[in-house]
Amino acid sequence: ELLRIKSAEELECVRRAGRLCADAFDAMVERVTPGATEEDLRAAAAAAIYDGGGDVDFLIIASTSTRDPHLIFGAPRASKRALQEGDMVIDELAAGYRGYTAQIGLPIFVGEPEKSVRQFFEEITLPGFRSLAELIRPGTTMDEIRKAGGFFRDRGHQSRPILLHGMDLVTGPPHVFVEETEEGVLEPGQVVMLEPNPIDRDGDLGMFYGHTFILTDSGSEMITERPMEIVIT
Repeated sequence: ELLRIKSAEELECVRRAGRLCADAFDAMVERVTPGATEEDLRAAAAAAIYDGGGDVDFLIIASTSTRDPHLIFGAPRASKRALQEGDMVIDELAAGYRGYTAQIGLPIFVGEPEKSVRQFFEEITLPGFRSLAELIRPGTTMDEIRKAGGFFRDRGHQSRPILLHGMDLVTGPPHVFVEETEEGVLEPGQVVMLEPNPIDRDGDLGMFYGHTFILTDSGSEMITERPMEIVIT
């Protein structure tokens, strides 16, 4: 309860952590080229966080071909797999500042992805995230978010169970899942991570898409701000 609603000073630390997340993501995008390994991406992200005076909480990174995909979520230990043209990187990055954490995760494509994968991003992943993001404002109930999370399954696809979780120092309540949720209402001063992860109907490809939000008096502030369009290197 002490950490659920944060003070102005605490929120400034969260904002700094959000900027570190964005910097880490940008550093990773710059490193995404054919021949680079998942370990190279992890090193780039970690360096950006440490250079910015923050701490690495976790770096979840993995990659797969978009022409023959076999990945629905990232990996906590990056591998030596070398990226190839047509690959997709799935990531979730968490950076901390003075003990307060933010998280970000957006797919990165190595060149133009396979057509159906681009379509999945543009018609399922991004619209689904945006529809949920519209609910991140004071007064929204956890059950309203849960119901909105049916977006992906209503369109014939799947998703990982979790849609949103709170942030105390790292991850905390409330937790909203597709089929169940904790009770509660969003309040000013809360910090939440919105992280839907749609999965295609065959169960071969997932796209984690997540940003950290601060609840304000009148709405919300996305502190891991990045352009919403598809990221292709």
